[in-house]
Amino acid sequence: MTRCIAAKGGLAMRPRVQLAILTLLLAGCSSLLPKGQQETVSPWKSFDEAKAAFDSIELGSSDRDSVHKLGFDPGVTPNVQILNYSQIAHAVLPGDRLIPNGEVPTAIRTCVLAQERCIGYLLEESRIKRNRVGNFWGDFLNFHRETVTTGWRFNALVVLVDNQVVFKQWSGQPAIREVGVSRNPLGPFQGAGERMSTFQ
Repeated sequence: MTRCIAAKGGLAMRPRVQLAILTLLLAGCSSLLPKGQQETVSPWKSFDEAKAAFDSIELGSSDRDSVHKLGFDPGVTPNVQILNYSQIAHAVLPGDRLIPNGEVPTAIRTCVLAQERCIGYLLEESRIKRNRVGNFWGDFLNFHRETVTTGWRFNALVVLVDNQVVFKQWSGQPAIREVGVSRNPLGPFQGAGERMSTFQ
């Protein structure tokens, strides 16, 4: 008699155990969604840190060594390009129209005249994260996919003539947040007709 009760109790517990396991699986499904990160290895962990380093560069007084110590060193910091005088002029001046000589920044004219004595450091820094959010099964079966992109970008140009900073400019995005959504009513069968036609 005792065995029968135990057996019945065990049978009664099975659906509960299965429900508990299913709940745990569904709760953890969101962690299975793809995640990605794109970043450059650099001295700066945030947009504000990169901007603060750039602001510390002083025109006419900062030299190449001080610029290197602030992190703008092509030999140490990744994604810092060395530009020659013609590349600097192309980066600063629009190439689709002629600009009167009076509108060209004095420092750029000085750079072009100095030619080989002028170099530029072009920095392109970014930290981008891409996370897929939402329902796991909708994403897995390709019915609904939502990607959230966050991060920041910072670009800077520092121009030196005879190892002295004569020009600098920056641009960037302190806060990036983009949401991309794709919906496929047919889920995994979306585009199946097109794929079949390619094999015919």
